[in-house]
Amino acid sequence: MLLVAPLVVSSPAHAVGTRTFVLDTLDKLSGGDLKGVSVSSNGTVRAGFTLGNAPIPDASATFSALALGDGSLLVGTSPNGKIYKVANNNVVTLFASTGALAVTSMVSAKNGTIYAATIPDGKIFRVTQGKAEVFATLPETSHVWSLVLDRAGTGLFAATGPEGKVFHVEPSGKASIYFRSTENQIVSLAMLDNGDLLAGSSGKGHLFRITGAGHATIISVLPGEEVKAIAVGRGGVFWVIANEYGEPPEPPRRSPAAGRTPPGPSASPRPRPGKGTLVRFDAQGRSEKMMKHDEHYMSLALDEQGRPYVGTGAEGRVYTVNDAHMVTLVADTDERQVGALTVMAGTSGAKGFLATSDPPVVHRILGRGGADAVWTSKPLDAGLRAHFGTLSWRASGPLEFSTRTGNTATPDAAWSAWSAPITSPARITSGERWQARYIQVRARWARDANAVLSEVTVPFVTENARPIVTEINASTKGGPTKEPTSSIPTSGGEVSKHDSVVKVTWKVENPDNDPLQYRIAFRREGQIQWRDALKPGDVQTKTELEWDTAALPEGKYRVRIEASDEQANPPDQVQKHALESEVVLIDNTPPRIENLRMNGRRLHARIIDGTSAIARVEIAVDGKLDWRPLSAADGIFDTADESVDSDVSMIVPPGSHIVVIRAYDVAGNVTAGDLETR
Repeated sequence: MLLVAPLVVSSPAHAVGTRTFVLDTLDKLSGGDLKGVSVSSNGTVRAGFTLGNAPIPDASATFSALALGDGSLLVGTSPNGKIYKVANNNVVTLFASTGALAVTSMVSAKNGTIYAATIPDGKIFRVTQGKAEVFATLPETSHVWSLVLDRAGTGLFAATGPEGKVFHVEPSGKASIYFRSTENQIVSLAMLDNGDLLAGSSGKGHLFRITGAGHATIISVLPGEEVKAIAVGRGGVFWVIANEYGEPPEPPRRSPAAGRTPPGPSASPRPRPGKGTLVRFDAQGRSEKMMKHDEHYMSLALDEQGRPYVGTGAEGRVYTVNDAHMVTLVADTDERQVGALTVMAGTSGAKGFLATSDPPVVHRILGRGGADAVWTSKPLDAGLRAHFGTLSWRASGPLEFSTRTGNTATPDAAWSAWSAPITSPARITSGERWQARYIQVRARWARDANAVLSEVTVPFVTENARPIVTEINASTKGGPTKEPTSSIPTSGGEVSKHDSVVKVTWKVENPDNDPLQYRIAFRREGQIQWRDALKPGDVQTKTELEWDTAALPEGKYRVRIEASDEQANPPDQVQKHALESEVVLIDNTPPRIENLRMNGRRLHARIIDGTSAIARVEIAVDGKLDWRPLSAADGIFDTADESVDSDVSMIVPPGSHIVVIRAYDVAGNVTAGDLETR
């Protein structure tokens, strides 16, 4: 294979074909940084949650949260089972320490008593300021995943594992089994208005309805293995999030360094995200899938209007969905998991919190919109250095836009500064002309929190890069279709069938993705003139050609492929590149057989070809299709002039017989000769 380096262009040549980035879908508009904005599945951006920021010290993950009446928040964490209090001013203090691995669920009884469920020792704690005391130890239980108050508001129901049981715990702390499933873990609980319990399992994704002690039915088998959370709305409607991992999620355990290592899997995070599904059940128990993502769901909450909010476990995002199945991304945190959330979205704005992990942070929902509501696109890649045109957009209200440009996929200090904000379409001024490959666009909702952005358009023109033909391959269509499995060629293998059509293929590097046109020419070795292989008027745009050589004299040829971007550029800016192939042998003439004779039972013949080496000689007797190979007189067929001198007494018995030999050249051409023995 011959490789040719590109020529240096003395003066810059620029492609005139304008390309455009159009951001108008959920995927395109949510690919960058979202601060205080929401992106819907119909491709619109609105002012979203404005979030505060309160990091949680000495913790690795948030498992649960409980909002208190004074507006403060309790957050249950791991790995040391601590509970932190986040005040209204975002000051974080240690509230209590359980000594467990993690605090998985918290509830507040009617009398104000706070209860906390933990793993992996099957304990429920009664928690006060600065103190956590054991309230109940559930027998034959290691994981307590979820707590709900009983109908009286003084006792508890607890979802547990590893035997998939629901316990009822009386105000005295006495515990009894209320329901026993066949699953390993019951991980979620909720209570309907009539006192029935809803319980979700991890294992087969079962959703149970428990109508009394020991009485339950499976009302649904959810997608995947885990029913992670349940939220009950008004009028008997409830919502469920389920996760599909490919196998049930592994419960955490203490690390060996903690001193106690009960049987069970490691607490290390799952290597890959699962798939999450949100399902709504109406008052009649009919289910409807409302939302699905290729990342698992961690948390679920309903606002005051009954709208669901789901926190994810891979990208740290919060989504909501309406009755028309329009999905909206309302928050995008810097953390990986949203372990707990509460949303109150009335006419006065949004309130609530997000408790996240990796790292653990509490984000208070401060409202919607404002100067901190900023949408930033992902870095848009023009492929080459580009000149950017006029930034434009479609929106229902006033917005402020800025841009910045650079030459690295991730913005860094070498990028330009953000341009001055514009409020109407204008030429992009960030960066220098022809000096940037990437661009980012930023929009602010500082002037109108009700503005809706539906499309951003960034036109650009790239430098014109020359297409480079990097490789040419040519072979006859009748050639072998399978490669031998051994590195040693097959002895006496089948000779390729001859075909005058040569299939020519080539590879091209096309940096700026211009549409390309190809010109194919050939010349015979020893000649200077290149001749067109295409028919008059043909325009070749594919990287392959079937070249029929039936009308060419045999010999050695070369093929030249020229790539041109003339379809995308004016004549004075066209870029071209050509590459010649290695030698292509054209042989459409069979060899000839001379001096074919038999001396006794010894066969003599001379086989001559004008171009190719002789590849194989065979013999058949009396019309039987039992062709036997003959060897070359010198022991090897490797030239265009070969002889055969073989004892064929084992093939041709005494008496009169018709003997036929046929000879192949390496191009697959075949000829035959015959004689009659006496």
